[in-house]
Amino acid sequence: MYLENFHSIQPPYQKNQHECLEWLSEAHKLAQKKQGFSQEEYLKMLQRVGCPETQIEKRYFFIPDVEKSRWEDKPIYPVKESSHGVSMHRRHEYYHKIVTELFDRIYSERAFPDDLIHVSCTGYISPSAAQMTAVKSATPVTVTHSYHMGCYGAFPALRMASGFLANESILGKKKTVDLVHTELCSLHLNPEDPTLEQMVIQSLFADGCIAYSMSHDQPKSGFKVLSLYEELLPNTTGAMEWMVSDWGMKMTLSKDVPMMVGDKIRDFTYRWLSERGYDVASIMKNGLFAVHPGGPKIIDQTLKHLELTEPQVSHSRQLLRQRGNMSSATLPHLWEQILRDDSVPSGTPIISYAFGPGLTVCGSLMEKL
Repeated sequence: MYLENFHSIQPPYQKNQHECLEWLSEAHKLAQKKQGFSQEEYLKMLQRVGCPETQIEKRYFFIPDVEKSRWEDKPIYPVKESSHGVSMHRRHEYYHKIVTELFDRIYSERAFPDDLIHVSCTGYISPSAAQMTAVKSATPVTVTHSYHMGCYGAFPALRMASGFLANESILGKKKTVDLVHTELCSLHLNPEDPTLEQMVIQSLFADGCIAYSMSHDQPKSGFKVLSLYEELLPNTTGAMEWMVSDWGMKMTLSKDVPMMVGDKIRDFTYRWLSERGYDVASIMKNGLFAVHPGGPKIIDQTLKHLELTEPQVSHSRQLLRQRGNMSSATLPHLWEQILRDDSVPSGTPIISYAFGPGLTVCGSLMEKL
């Protein structure tokens, strides 16, 4: 199986990290009506516990709240009126509007596939924007939803796509499966919650949209998918959660997640690759490692425990600086970045990792064409 035809869409609103933290500090000040902290004090908290400008330079958003100067005009976070922002219902209405526009834009520029997998953990509407766009195709398109798996969401979608293409006797002959990620993480903040854990989360996440294809036929440019693997880490179920709340989706994130992943990543990798007959030593020496940049410490722990060199994880650090954490859309953006980097030669093994609730650890081995 092969991956090709990457098409990312850059959100229209951009802020550097300092501006993002200033915006958040003002939101917290306005929302915390019963606390005496100043905006400057909230900003110091965010700068102390959040991801710094040295790690994330800027983030992009599909919501205009970061641009509008009057809080009364903000469609999601009118915190003077509602300290936690608008309801879950209103946020999903906004999500559906934006994502419908994104799907229309994507399929005005590319052919419809046999199957379409919509990946997201930030909005669920039925019928979905994917279905509303696919029905416009002249030939039938099967739509599958791969939702709520967070930062590792690309991997279940890849497994689905490979299954659709492989099971000709059951599903019929398929030529192409498209995977489309639409993540509006900025819809799910709660300025009413000033806990340090939430400030860390608020400093990391951004929005992202990307489409790409899996097919049987080898393209001129893309990746050959060699192996996919996934495991749950024992005794880690409470370390990360993504839970429905009245105002939106609430995330919990233990500060120990990077260490939990780091402690297991070497055993995970060697067991996975050696059991499938790959030369692990050669891959470790010559491979490029596309680590989902959930934050800088995840990259640091992977680098340390796999005894990698800094250039082997440089694309992950670069994407974190340029875009922040876009949940499931992050890793496909990283693949697109590697594909367009002429300094990465054809034949380079690409080992990808992503992590999420469970704790779930996912890996893939691909080869750049």
